[in-house]
Amino acid sequence: MSYDPKQSDPKRFRPKVIRNSKGDIIATLLPGLCKSCGECIAKCPMKCISFDETELGTTGEPAIVIDMEKCIGCGTCEMICPDFAVKITKEPSKEPSK
Repeated sequence: MSYDPKQSDPKRFRPKVIRNSKGDIIATLLPGLCKSCGECIAKCPMKCISFDETELGTTGEPAIVIDMEKCIGCGTCEMICPDFAVKITKEPSKEPSK
């Protein structure tokens, strides 16, 4: 078995935090925990989750990416993930009220 530096890159285990443009929905992704089962992709009601073409999960398969502009923050992906690789947080909107 040969050494693959991508598989042992410690950056894969750092949380990846992304927000929608309003700043009220935050997704924390842990690519190092994702085993690419696809459950979150299948269950997302907004179909805003897909496999990432650049990040790898624990098995060397693609991790997930979330289109935060489509995400409604329902938390289905967080509840369905068997690896606890997704956390969704909703905060009060940072946009001024009209």
